[in-house]
Amino acid sequence: MTLTVRTSNLKSITGEVKRKWEITRVIAGQERLQVLQLRKVQDDKLTRDRFEFDWIPGDKNAQHDEQYRYTLPFAPNRDYRVVQGFNGNYSHRGASRYALDFAMPIGSPIHAARAGVVIDLESGNWQGGASRRFAKYANYIVLLHDDGTTGEYYHLKQHGVAVSLGESVSVGQLIGYSGNTGFSSLPHLHFAVYKARSHGQYQSLPIQFNRPLNTWKRRGLGLSD
Repeated sequence: MTLTVRTSNLKSITGEVKRKWEITRVIAGQERLQVLQLRKVQDDKLTRDRFEFDWIPGDKNAQHDEQYRYTLPFAPNRDYRVVQGFNGNYSHRGASRYALDFAMPIGSPIHAARAGVVIDLESGNWQGGASRRFAKYANYIVLLHDDGTTGEYYHLKQHGVAVSLGESVSVGQLIGYSGNTGFSSLPHLHFAVYKARSHGQYQSLPIQFNRPLNTWKRRGLGLSD
């Protein structure tokens, strides 16, 4: 989480005076942590303060094991094609550079690519479409891995989440069912591993799988690195 505070006539309890404070911390579930305490600079003048609070799941200090081989996020006896891979021109840029889109029929079983704990999910949405205005309607599951990274599974069908918050999930376990919700131009699963950053930001990480991917060789959609 990142706390940003803009102040007037306030100082820290150690005497430091600033007009803007920015504090980023990694906080465990249910933890309470005091990060800033302020008092007046001049007692006879008014004080002002305005704060912003940004957060993202995961640990900004995570050290991803680049040698780890992920299991493909579906049943071992199934094979789905990657229709947008790393650096895909359609939407895999910037923070989502290392995401993968697997085309699959709505209702296809989704399995955990790595063990983790369920720290966020959404299952009630039904809307979807090829516009970013639909992004807020995605159904998803977020797993926290033991190295502090997160595995994120997006565009699940309505009521297509088969796990609950706080549940420990093993690699290969059934966790949900694919769909076409959110910013989605066709039924598919969006999967990526992310590392948290400050100010509510995140960055996808390059990953490797334990078996070859079936990629669609079309410019801008297949894997490029």
